[in-house]
Amino acid sequence: MKQSSFKNINLFESVSPEQIKQYQPYFQERSFKRKDIIFYPGKYPQFIFFILQGKLRVFLSYAEGKEFTLTVLEAGDVYSGHTRAYGQALSDIKLALIPVEIFKEMLVDIPGLVFDLVAVLGDALKGSINAIESLVFEEAGMRLTSLLMEWARQSGQVTDEGIFLKLDFTREEIATMIGSSRQTLATLFKELSKAGLIKLKQKDLIIKDLQGLNKFYK
Repeated sequence: MKQSSFKNINLFESVSPEQIKQYQPYFQERSFKRKDIIFYPGKYPQFIFFILQGKLRVFLSYAEGKEFTLTVLEAGDVYSGHTRAYGQALSDIKLALIPVEIFKEMLVDIPGLVFDLVAVLGDALKGSINAIESLVFEEAGMRLTSLLMEWARQSGQVTDEGIFLKLDFTREEIATMIGSSRQTLATLFKELSKAGLIKLKQKDLIIKDLQGLNKFYK
């Protein structure tokens, strides 16, 4: 893996290039296209994933065809392949893989990585817990508004019309994230639009009333 690629990994922000140079040959870069299934239970049990570019949906899949999104990982995030979850590219994506045993050596050799790892994994766990809580305690409408509120906090841009969101996901993908169908999602979007809370523009969305959106389904 190129030395410059390490700059895209949050875990290595506080580590000098010299400290990780000896481990550079162990990293394997892989590229995937949007919608590719990157991993599934048992495919990469002995590897750690580092997202260099793009977005990755981590989800559970069940026999009846239902899916449950646990979290969405972005550039800089870390994930382990030993779980029973699936991973799907939400955009063209580039990953770096390293064997678990080598990664353990890095943690011993560079103790400061442990503290950074806790922070990075804590963010991923928070996303999973939020998803589980929303599925258990909220109806589809509340799950959608919670998701839009979270996106507004993370990447929303304030404009004269409201908070602008670039939707990187299809309607099917958003419906999956809230544990619903595309038809239900369309109904929810229509309700929110009619209430003057949001405005849809193909792959863009504008939140016109953030407080109203937060309270609409409560």
